[in-house]
Amino acid sequence: MRNFFAIWRRELAACFLSPIAYVTMVFFLIAANSTFIVGAIKNVGNSVFLVSLLFASIIMWLTVLVSIVSMRLFAEEIRSGTIEMLMTAPVTEAEVVLGKYAGAMTFVLFVIAPAVASIYIFAAMGPGQDIVDSGALTGGCVIIFLIAAFCMSLGLVVSLLTRSQIIAAISCLCLIWLMLFLGNIVSAIPFAPPKLVTFLSLLSHVEDFARGSIDTRPVVLYLSATAFMLFTAVRILESRRWK
Repeated sequence: MRNFFAIWRRELAACFLSPIAYVTMVFFLIAANSTFIVGAIKNVGNSVFLVSLLFASIIMWLTVLVSIVSMRLFAEEIRSGTIEMLMTAPVTEAEVVLGKYAGAMTFVLFVIAPAVASIYIFAAMGPGQDIVDSGALTGGCVIIFLIAAFCMSLGLVVSLLTRSQIIAAISCLCLIWLMLFLGNIVSAIPFAPPKLVTFLSLLSHVEDFARGSIDTRPVVLYLSATAFMLFTAVRILESRRWK
């Protein structure tokens, strides 16, 4: 565990010491909140949950945030050759993967938190109106965490497969957007079961959870997919040790 925390601190420090990280943070907050505000203005008078609009906006820009943060996890180490030094250190592949993953996830959650808290600004702008449903907000936070965890694990695997950060970022972004609209793609297949479409629709999960309807099936789906991606990353890193 000591090695894990050492790698976690190293990765977290690398995130916060990079000027690109702060540019990314500001860009995400401005983009997510602007999208939320525009959506709220367009839906004035409609029966649309502001919490749902908020988390839909966050998910849209979370794809970019995760791609930028994850692209450097291993791609930069491979390009600079420091991956060899890391592999000869007295650490296991699992500690390296989980440490880097935990550091990147901590940074992403730190960036997302102010965007989620912006819903209270709208609550303050509407005196006498309780527009923040604590159950819906909790559900939205749960699904955002699960999706971010899965997307980051996917980005980590992509970063392991290339030495170019640009290629890693673009590939990760394309894969995440593919997963984002997987339900729509499956629905276009003739005779596709409606339950399968709903089960694979990431956007439907966000909408349901943001309304306070928490279903254990998406939770199991994202946790299992995240665990599989991290397991795959460990095996890929192990294969590099023997090259």
